[in-house]
Amino acid sequence: MCGIAGELRLDGSASNLATTKAMCDAQFHRGPDDDGYYVNGPVSLGIRRLAIIDLTKGLYPIKNEDNTIHLVFNGEIYGFDALRAELERQGHNFRSKTDAETVVHSYEQRGIGCLEKLNGMFAFALWDEEERQLWIARDHFGIKPLYYHLDGNFFAFASEIKPLISRPDIPVLPNERIIRDYVERAQIDHTADTFFDGIKQLRPGHQLLISPNGGIRLERYWTPKIAHELDGNDSEDEVENTRRLFLDAITQQLISDVPVGTCLSGGIDSSSIVCAIRNVKPEGAVSTGKWIRTFSAIFPGYPIDESEYAKIVCDAAGAEYNPVQPTADELWEDLPTLIRCQEEPFLSSSIYAQFRVMKRAKERGITVLLDGQGSDELLCGYPYLYLHYLRTLSQHAKFSKLLYEGIRSLDQLWPLIKANPRSYLARLLAYGMSVVRHPKTSRSKATVERSENELCAILEFIVSTSGLPALLRYEDKNSMWHSIEARVPFLHKPFFEFVASLPLDRKLRGGWTKYIFRRAVSGILPEEIRLRRRKIGFETPEKRWIEGDLRERLQAFFADSDLLASKFYCPATVRNLLRKPSLTVQETSLLWRVLNIEMWYREFFGNR
Repeated sequence: MCGIAGELRLDGSASNLATTKAMCDAQFHRGPDDDGYYVNGPVSLGIRRLAIIDLTKGLYPIKNEDNTIHLVFNGEIYGFDALRAELERQGHNFRSKTDAETVVHSYEQRGIGCLEKLNGMFAFALWDEEERQLWIARDHFGIKPLYYHLDGNFFAFASEIKPLISRPDIPVLPNERIIRDYVERAQIDHTADTFFDGIKQLRPGHQLLISPNGGIRLERYWTPKIAHELDGNDSEDEVENTRRLFLDAITQQLISDVPVGTCLSGGIDSSSIVCAIRNVKPEGAVSTGKWIRTFSAIFPGYPIDESEYAKIVCDAAGAEYNPVQPTADELWEDLPTLIRCQEEPFLSSSIYAQFRVMKRAKERGITVLLDGQGSDELLCGYPYLYLHYLRTLSQHAKFSKLLYEGIRSLDQLWPLIKANPRSYLARLLAYGMSVVRHPKTSRSKATVERSENELCAILEFIVSTSGLPALLRYEDKNSMWHSIEARVPFLHKPFFEFVASLPLDRKLRGGWTKYIFRRAVSGILPEEIRLRRRKIGFETPEKRWIEGDLRERLQAFFADSDLLASKFYCPATVRNLLRKPSLTVQETSLLWRVLNIEMWYREFFGNR
């Protein structure tokens, strides 16, 4: 795991290596172990390295045999030993034991088409001296970040935004459209634009090629494909393959030359990771030690607390339990640091709980953490997705199944209905009335064809466009701030693509979310966890904090006459909300976003 940066001059001048070094220094926390640089004419590349595999210093930038290709790389390639052996059989000579070197020789062998062979999380920049071309790419899901600025004079890139805005030749301005999307509509990480005007992110599954003459090619090389079939014949092979591929993902993601631990909430995702580690390594692994070290955020006395379940998992897996208990006072004190860490505003204070988990892991000597991101998006873990499933069944005239699933999922849907009765009751009524309005014989072409309202399309959207990208951003920034590499086994490409190819009723069935995965981890996961019906998201008691412990501080904060970002919200409305004795979830969320945007604006534009 690393921080990379560099530039390509488009104005005919030579690249200044000092500029690239300064960009790398601005993200030192991403790579405190080593650094390396390459400069040649219009291009310079730099890297700050967090050593995970092959701890030898001085390896980067990675180059090929005749020094015509140079690579800076952030992330991990899984299964790289097999890929390396294949490349060696094809005549390539390796200089290191790193996984990154397989990218260099894969490019020599297949060009940019080598991305099809890569399974991992990565963001990299590769300079081809003979072709005079810079190639940057980001992994299929966007687990690893990559930002860039492009104007008529130069193209610059970095793993974070801070290195780019630290350059005097890049104007630092707020992106008002993105700010309004966030404040008014709670949208985030949904486009290539960032909160900084002129700074873009390379989107998940995208690559960009650029040459010194200004020729540029930006394209998407991979799109998640979620099966749209609603049902099919059950097969024990599906369950066994789901189990096998998940355990294989765990095995590969344990490979490390530094200590590995895991996040643990008490839900099925992180709990399965902990128990799967014990399953594939009964006596422990070199990277984990005999006792798997787990890290949890707990909130005793609050309904969201999952410490009871986390302890069950630790007892079952023989794991070490390391809880942290964030408070409202600590959140307020750490919020400026967290905002600088994240670089862009975020949607809830749960990000702080994750920040504290990462901090605790670092204190315990952990350099790699496994976590459960991606499971809810792949396996339909969010209860609201059951509503989309019901709609899809209605569109395809699966009325008996619609009625059955509607009844069996009512306990999952009731909290949503209770929180927003008008919206959700109206939707459920519409689904029910469709049974009466549409006999099976009247299915139109529109109901047979896949549409943007169908569950499969919703899943593809939240995986690659709006949903998962934000969660992966939060995790990368929080982990790397503490010089920790976060790995996400549910986004291991072979596992993801297999589960994605299964009919939708393998994910949702009989009121159960993650149906096939629950079957696959039978015998691995304690039954109290595997058969939990109630899902608690990774949360903090944000509403209680804002209504209680933080209220006076918020009132004082927004009483300030020098509110820098007030053009994006109405201070009087905020003050009125803070006088209310009780707030709705929507009001709490709005107050959080307004606080976030004001503190973000002060952090990045207060002295400009």
